Formats: sequence, structure tokens, C-alpha cells
Amino acid sequence: MNETPTRTFGLSLAIIASVMLFSILPLMQAGWVLMIEARIQSSMGMLPQTSETPETEAIATGGNLIGASNVGLLIQIVLAIVFLIIAVMAWRGRPPQIRWIMLAAVLALTGISLWQSISTAIAPVDPGQGIDSGAAITRQMACGAVALQTLIPLYVLWYMNRAPARAFYRGKPRVETRS
Repeated sequence: MNETPTRTFGLSLAIIASVMLFSILPLMQAGWVLMIEARIQSSMGMLPQTSETPETEAIATGGNLIGASNVGLLIQIVLAIVFLIIAVMAWRGRPPQIRWIMLAAVLALTGISLWQSISTAIAPVDPGQGIDSGAAITRQMACGAVALQTLIPLYVLWYMNRAPARAFYRGKPRVETRS
């Protein structure tokens, strides 16, 4: 009886949750930022026409509404896509070393995301930015993100090191010898 082990529900849940945290959410965030940036670029530059004055070019408009650099967004997009590729390979279970690659990727991305969330949560208020009611909400959301960015990777690390997951990546059930 030499059956190939199947992917268990717990392993599927671990892979899907990590994809949501490290690929889908970052790609959605980058997409929103790029859409907002495109919308702002398309609408700024001209002041509306009134009955007395013709349409005129604006001298200055707004501030930094995006809060992220294009290089930072590019890095975020590349990391999300690379993790998605790793997760697809982990879903398939081939090559057997993908379990270790997935664990390393989860640990690395957890470290990066926790560093970003914690630095956002404890960042002092900059009086030069003016009064911002969104700063308190941003800090509270960062604290919630820290909880998710801790619990999901802990589950992934725990489940991928369990015997059913190891057997799935090994491609054969463990042979137990009874004495």
C-alpha cells in the first residue's frame, strides 16, 4: 500500500492564508495607491473656470497623498509576485525543497511586515504635517495588522512542520517500523 499523501485541509489553509497576507493584500494595496496616483495626476493642474476668469493652471496642488515611493511600491509588487510563485509551487508540493523555501519566505516577509507595522504604530506625531485625524486610525490599524502578521505566520510555520505536511512534500508516507 504505497499511496502518495494528499494535501491536507490544514496545509491548504496555511498556504491560502499566507497568500492572502503576503501576496493578495500587498498587491491590492499597491493597486489602490497606483489608481489614486493616476487619478490625482489626471485631475490636477487646472483650476476650474468661473464666469469672470478663464481656466488657469494651478500654481500648487495638495500634498503627499500617496505616502509611498514608486521604488517602494515596485519592491512590494515584486515580493508579492515572488511569494505567489512560491505558494503555487508549495500548493503543488514539488520540488520537495519548496517546503523549506516557503518557510524561509514566510519568516522573511513576516519580519519585513512586522517591522513596517510596528514602526508605524510607534511613530511619533509630526507636528509639521499638520492636524491629521487619520493618524490615530493608522496607528490602531497597524496594531491590528501586527496581530494578523503574527498569528498567520505562526500557524503556517506550525502546520508546515507537522507530519502530514512533511509527508505531502516528501511524496511518500512515512514507513513506521514496529518492533
